[in-house]
Amino acid sequence: MNQQTPQPPPPPSGSPPGETTSTGLDPKLAGLLCYILGIVTGLIFFLIEKANQTVRFHAAQSIVFSIAWIVVWVVLGVLGIVLGQISWTLGNLFGIVSLLVWLGLFIVWIVLLIKGYSGEKWKLPVLGDIAERMAASGAGR
Repeated sequence: MNQQTPQPPPPPSGSPPGETTSTGLDPKLAGLLCYILGIVTGLIFFLIEKANQTVRFHAAQSIVFSIAWIVVWVVLGVLGIVLGQISWTLGNLFGIVSLLVWLGLFIVWIVLLIKGYSGEKWKLPVLGDIAERMAASGAGR
């Protein structure tokens, strides 16, 4: 009585077609890393990634989102100073509004990190379209 226990199938080797990156990293990890340091890691991955369009998209969207965040931060800072000079109350109220905008941008950044790690190509309104064009423009260099 020789009973053989069924062996589980071996794990798949390598990554499926279309799931390779120029960096040698897992595409999901690369997607997450694109957003970690914003424009810095976005530029790094945008410049070195040639094989995976999803990673290129996340890198481009990280760059565009970071630039938008910087522009919003500068505009809110200038407006806060101007309104603070006009009225102490206006300056404080605008400070609260600025804090809420910053919190919203922070939450969007966390969502982008999660979506990058899930491998999902999640486009931000307007910025995602710009990022898509950027990612496609440098493909196959």
